[in-house]
Amino acid sequence: MLKNFQENIRKKQLFSKKDIILLTVSGGVDSCVMLDLFSQIDIPIAIAHCNFCLRGKESDQDEKLVRQLAHKYKVKIHVKHFDTKKESQEKNSSIQMTARNLRYAWFDSLCKTNNYTQIATAHHQNDVIETLLFNLSKGTGIAGLHGILHKSGKIIRPILFASKSDILTYAKNNALEWRDDASNQE
Repeated sequence: MLKNFQENIRKKQLFSKKDIILLTVSGGVDSCVMLDLFSQIDIPIAIAHCNFCLRGKESDQDEKLVRQLAHKYKVKIHVKHFDTKKESQEKNSSIQMTARNLRYAWFDSLCKTNNYTQIATAHHQNDVIETLLFNLSKGTGIAGLHGILHKSGKIIRPILFASKSDILTYAKNNALEWRDDASNQE
């Protein structure tokens, strides 16, 4: 997986040695694998973790794990708590869209204040398929058929080459810790 990770970065020209990457780490298996892979290559990284305060103690346990991982990998961590429900009501927007807008605005501000040049998310092949199916169900045009891009502005998706199965196998084979978010199954 590490070899494929490095090859994907090179082929897609996701970043260079001069970049400083902000990893978005939720505590789920995908982002924990991404963090582990980044820890094995020579590029400066930091972690951003959003606590949307939507799942009570589970959200706090996710944060605790990510803080432990930052310590383990000796990586700077940024954590932000959001009152997502309140924001969602005030903006008359869905929880998912509100959380997305909050996190990307925060990631952008972290980049500006800390000179991070790229934001890495842990999207993978299964997310591409899900996005394509969603777009098709909405009656998308040609533009919606590309799914998720490897790179879009500052956003990079360095594990887009991997399937969920690949990610789980890697995590288990390398005894990685992660947390399952039951709300992702909905």
